[in-house]
Amino acid sequence: MSITYFLSHNKTILKPHMKYLLPTKEILKEIYWVGIPASLETFLTSVAFIVNNNLAVSYGELTVASMGISQKIMSLGSYVYQGFAAGTQPIMGYNYGSKNFSRMLDVLKAGVFVVTGTEIALMLVYGIFAPQFIGIFTDSSEVIEIGTKVLRTLMFILPFVGTVSMCRMAFQAIGKPQYAFSITLVRQLFLYVPLLILFNNIFSFGGMLWAQPVTEFIMMISSLALLYHVIKTEERKQLHYTANQQT
Repeated sequence: MSITYFLSHNKTILKPHMKYLLPTKEILKEIYWVGIPASLETFLTSVAFIVNNNLAVSYGELTVASMGISQKIMSLGSYVYQGFAAGTQPIMGYNYGSKNFSRMLDVLKAGVFVVTGTEIALMLVYGIFAPQFIGIFTDSSEVIEIGTKVLRTLMFILPFVGTVSMCRMAFQAIGKPQYAFSITLVRQLFLYVPLLILFNNIFSFGGMLWAQPVTEFIMMISSLALLYHVIKTEERKQLHYTANQQT
């Protein structure tokens, strides 16, 4: 009703028109560029879980149960960094749109600092109270023992995975979804799954568990380097454009 009132009393410069309800090719392109990486990440994560579980089967049913419980507990940590990443995305987008690259980098640094500190605190909680967390889901002493080992290994992804998510969100915020797409593709398909199989063959069960922390550490370094390079490149282009305009 409020919208109808403002539109009918000429209290806004916005004018509704049917042509604005029809998506253009450019809009559809943006929708797919942003949506495909998110959908692909969900799909590839499911593929990685399937590979992970198939490898875990060889170590027994209790191991599979322990990993399932640990992964559910670890999912709580993902809500933390996803929330921070979603919160900083529009701020980075606004600053990028206004060509305020230095402030955008400041927002990114602040976001990485906060999310990393929060995830480290959560990691310490998981490390200290791992048996208690596993015990919430089962009374089996064997599952608690194995699950504690799994959780105390997987918790090492927490200081890294938040930064990777922040970088992916930043690429989407600045209109560079192709880089977010590449991060998703490399992270799951070309890095995690091969390392999962390789580490399992070399180091058995313990190696399989460490595949994900190693993957997230590599992706954190790579994502930060790529994002910094892209922002600095855009900054140089803007400076060059401004210099040409002044001359």
